[in-house]
Amino acid sequence: MNKSDFRHFFPVDVRWGDADALGHINNVQFVRYLESARVAYCDDVMGIQFKPGIDVGWILAEMQCSYLRQVHYPSSLDACTAITRLGNKSATISAYIYLNGDTSPVLTSQGVMVWFDYKQQKTASIPDLLRDKITGYEKTRIQTILSNVK
Repeated sequence: MNKSDFRHFFPVDVRWGDADALGHINNVQFVRYLESARVAYCDDVMGIQFKPGIDVGWILAEMQCSYLRQVHYPSSLDACTAITRLGNKSATISAYIYLNGDTSPVLTSQGVMVWFDYKQQKTASIPDLLRDKITGYEKTRIQTILSNVK
């Protein structure tokens, strides 16, 4: 994917404390940036707000990261996210992080989110209303085909 394939952007300002003893941003901080971008995507695109006592919602089942370049303080980043696959109970969320103004990512990531019933502690089918919000948002720009398995 290219930066222009994304519609959802989450700005991240690197903090001085995000750097490790070697002077570059620690890999754990990137996972936190991805988490913030993923939560913002869920709120902005799907209208889901994560808070204590939520009955149903997404749970992260898997995440892969490829660290492509070092980042140092001070830096401003763009965390770009998109749902690139939509199944019956799960979705793949792709995220790329760019230095502000760059077109080559410093990190790429793929994650699998599962729709989860927290009360019953089991997976559930993604609601049609949510599926419609995702496909309506993503269909105009993302080049990856969304698979609609119902």
